[in-house]
Amino acid sequence: MTHPIEALILREAELLDDGKLDDWLSLYTEDASYWIPIDEHADPLKDSSIIYDNRIRLAMRVEQILNQGRVAQNPRSLTMRMVTNIRIQQDGDSTATARFCLHLTEMRAGDWRQRGLGEMRVYPGHCTMHARRDQGEWKIHQKKIVLLNRYQPIVGLSFLI
Repeated sequence: MTHPIEALILREAELLDDGKLDDWLSLYTEDASYWIPIDEHADPLKDSSIIYDNRIRLAMRVEQILNQGRVAQNPRSLTMRMVTNIRIQQDGDSTATARFCLHLTEMRAGDWRQRGLGEMRVYPGHCTMHARRDQGEWKIHQKKIVLLNRYQPIVGLSFLI
């Protein structure tokens, strides 16, 4: 039987790969944070990050990708996420922390207006997810993705990792 936090992690990956971003957004608490740091030990409120978003900013990203016809995601990137090495520590009945590895492959299948057309890119990283029960359902409260290539130029990050 799958642990509910593992199911949440796998559901998130599936929704992102399927492009169901509204459903993906519903996996996050209203006070959620989503952080892709350059320096994982830095303070995201004081130091630069690749991405540091709250729930409102995540909703804006989803709106831009789904409804604003952005060239960079029209058509959307094809992605495949592989999640492995999931370790879960449950802190009581209402909070838990998961650590896992992510290997994301992206294929930009757009047209001449998109940089990286026809290139397959990989984004491997280590993830930490803090989840909590919200109205009886496990949701993502904080997520941190530490990319292995975070110190290299990251081009065309117009999709959600």
